[in-house]
Amino acid sequence: MAELTIELLESEINYASQNSDFQGAFEAYQIAVDWLKNRNLPKNSVEYKNYWERLIKLKFICLDYFDNPDDYVDLLKNYFSLSFQIPNFDFWSKLEIELIYITDLDERNRIKKRFQEALEKCENILIPEYDEPNMPRKVSAWIKDFIFNLGLDEFDTVKKMEYLSNSKFVKILRAEDKNRVQILLDIYEKLRLSSRTPEGYENSVVMKIDGKNVIYNRGAVEEVRHWGDLKSFNIIQSVPQSVSQLAPHPQSISKTAELEATIKDYAPNSLEYKALKQEIDRLKKGDKKR
Repeated sequence: MAELTIELLESEINYASQNSDFQGAFEAYQIAVDWLKNRNLPKNSVEYKNYWERLIKLKFICLDYFDNPDDYVDLLKNYFSLSFQIPNFDFWSKLEIELIYITDLDERNRIKKRFQEALEKCENILIPEYDEPNMPRKVSAWIKDFIFNLGLDEFDTVKKMEYLSNSKFVKILRAEDKNRVQILLDIYEKLRLSSRTPEGYENSVVMKIDGKNVIYNRGAVEEVRHWGDLKSFNIIQSVPQSVSQLAPHPQSISKTAELEATIKDYAPNSLEYKALKQEIDRLKKGDKKR
């Protein structure tokens, strides 16, 4: 087998992440697994660790190709901090698509609970050492600080903003480290929310409100500019009182390619983009399973 260098793996990681080449990342991951297995390197060696970390980064990128929740739990518990070393990587989007594919909301909540508990047990270092005494450094320590300051119930939006602005720990963090804490808080909060609540339901839903076509997502509503572009989604006639009334997405009557062409017309931070992206990823994940 040809030599597989760290530089080559880093190049593949950067390319796959920046170009959303999940299939390429999966193929590179499989090659790396076989290559490392055949090298028989001592697992406590620096060389093995360097290769193993690149292998895990590839797994993060191609996580859509893994359907066993155990794979997600493993990454959350043992490798969460490595996700910050991947360019343009959004860990929540991977978790969200896996959850969306689980149509039974009770089962979805059970999986979310497993993901939540995995983060609570994560001993990865989240931020470097600061001079501040008792500054949390590990993922699990930051989560304990969230709960101590924000409580065990649903995180209050105002309290969360105050925490991120006024916490004696957070306010002295460098921008990069504060961003890591915010991302962890965001993921942890979403995992704590029941998928049977409007705020915790992962699917974007298209519906009609007062005769207008809108996208409903986590309690937020945004009017659809071009209804014909989103014809593959459900139309629900009124805002549901609870998410248990929401039907899961039907199988799309449009080709994935058509949705991929449509998504280019929307800003990445718009709800329309998010709804289309969810449907594209859901269809692709279904294709992989078949």
